[in-house]
Parts: sequence; C-alpha cells; structure tokens
Amino acid sequence: MKLRIFLPESERPEEGERFPWMLFDARDRLLREGACGLAEIPRGDGVEAVLPATRVLFARLRLPRVNAAMIREILPYAVEDRLLADPAHIHAVAGATDARGETVVAVIDREWLHAMLGALARAGIHPSSAWCESAILAGGKGDWNLVLGAARGMLVDDDGVSTTFDVGSANAFPLAVRVALDEASQRGARPQTVRVHTESARPLPDLAPWSAESGIPFMPGSNWEALARDQVPPDAINLLTDEFSTRASALARLRVPRAAVALAACVALVQLVFVGVDAMRLEHERSMLEMRREAIFRDAFPEARVVVDPELQMSRNLAELKRTRGLAADDDFLASLTRAALESGTRAKAVDYANGKLEVKR
Repeated sequence: MKLRIFLPESERPEEGERFPWMLFDARDRLLREGACGLAEIPRGDGVEAVLPATRVLFARLRLPRVNAAMIREILPYAVEDRLLADPAHIHAVAGATDARGETVVAVIDREWLHAMLGALARAGIHPSSAWCESAILAGGKGDWNLVLGAARGMLVDDDGVSTTFDVGSANAFPLAVRVALDEASQRGARPQTVRVHTESARPLPDLAPWSAESGIPFMPGSNWEALARDQVPPDAINLLTDEFSTRASALARLRVPRAAVALAACVALVQLVFVGVDAMRLEHERSMLEMRREAIFRDAFPEARVVVDPELQMSRNLAELKRTRGLAADDDFLASLTRAALESGTRAKAVDYANGKLEVKR
C-alpha cells in the first residue's frame, strides 16, 4: 500500500493539526482517504508527500551543459536573481529540459521542508518522495489547468509549473492568469485551452468573459478533490534529493551526526592511502630481493647468459657441480642402489643411505 499525505501551508505544523491523506493499493487504486492528526494516519509501504503550490516556486533556466553534481551546486545561485532569495536558504531541484533548452527548476524553502519532514519523522512517517501538488495536473499538450478555491487559485501548465494567486471577485479575470498567458506567448508556448476546476464546492465563475478577454477557450473542468486522487507522472520533480534524500533521512533516523559520518569517511580514506603505500613498499622490497637473488646467481655462475628463474637454475647447477666433484646429488640414491644391485647377486637384508653413502647389509 502507498500513503499520500498532503502537507499544510503553515510555517510550522501546529499541535493536533489535521493532515489530509489518501491510501492506495498496489495498483494505485484508492482504498481510503481522510484528514486527521499524524498519529492517527494509517501507514503504508511507501509514503509520498504532496507539497502545497504556495510553498513551491518554479523557474525556467538555460543551464550550462555540465554534470549533475555541478548542476546541483549552481542551481541555488542560478535562481537567486529570479527569486531574490538567499541561496543558503533554498533547496532547488532541476526537472526536464524542453526542446528550447530551458530546464524547469523547482525551489522550496529549506528550513520549511526540514520542519515538515521533522514533524512527519517524529510520527514515524518517512516519505520517499515529495512533489508539488501541481504535478497531479501535469502532462497536457497545450491544455492547461486552473484550480479555483475559496481563497486561492492555482494555474498549472503542461510541465506542472504552477502559479498561485489570491482569488478576488468571483467573476473577475485573474491578473496572475493574464500575466502567465502573456509569458507563455513570449516563449511560444501559449495553451490552446484552459480547464477550470473548483475546490471545496466553490461555484464555477462565468467563463465566457474570460475566454473573450484572453482569446483562449476556458472550459469547465472537474472537482479538485477528485483530481487529487490521480497518480503523478513519472517525470515529476521529486524534491527529496541531496540532504533530503532517502539515504540522508536514514542517517538522520539512526541519529548519526554528519561530523561522525565525515570523520569515518576520512578515516577510511586515510586507511586506503596507508594500505596503498604499504603495498607499494612491499612491491619495492620484492623487486629488490629479485634483483639481489639474480645478482647472487650471476656471481656464482658468471657464464650464465640468460637468467629466467634464478632459484631453479641455481639448484640445477648445484646438482651438476656435485656430480662432477663426486658429491651426492638429489638423485644419487637411485644410482648407488642400481650399482649395488648389479655388483652382487645375493639378497640384501637391509639398505642404509646417509651422507651420500649407500650400505647394503646381507
């Protein structure tokens, strides 16, 4: 089962605050839904957090073609001019890049996300993914979506990029929607239609003046509470990356300080360096011993032209020297035994061999 939990817009979760949730089966079919405190929320095998669109800001940027690690480093500074926010206080995640070379970047306040995930963790809830609620309405082809609630509005384009605004007069065309449509026209991405959905049984406004004023058909849509049960496209921007990733959360649950993790990594690195240095030292000693062994062999047998295996060649030459000087070699026992057998035809009772001498007892 999968649990989907909707995070509130509040700065910090209050005591006893109710969190809307949905529980899905393995086939993503809705089993149950409700709203209650974190302690009463049912648990699932996987947890996904839905962030309010008012807390997630989007920007379209032309990013340099560098590796993913470098992109993560420069993202907070790339959006600084667009959002007028301190890079140290924001968490930015890059999404897909369109045919025009523009990359969608989702930005959220780092401290707010830490506070919300901390509240969930204290209740034993650990999300593996988190995305903006606008991702539910992404994936259109020139078909935008507009959600109107009692006090807020949310315009979502094909990429899931949302624009939120305060709802004024019931029938007045929202200024934020007009600005978003003008910006889309400048990018060459003006929608063909806009579907208008309502939230919390809000009545649908008269859409004919909106269509006439914008030149785009505004069509009646559905209910936001029903749409919120849909599944998110696989390419939706997951905001639980880097310090908010599942691995980082696991370390946090183990209560392992980051300084300890860094120290352990440094110790492991130093150990690897020492092992490498020791291996190089042993290899150097082995090479020196090989050279010394070959030098000893050449001193003993200067007539040798090629030295392949000094130890084997040394044993063979030593055996040959023993034979030429009448000393016992490794195979002299068999030779002596053969000679003794040929010299006498009588039966031997015992044979002793020591120090190169064979004695036959009859």
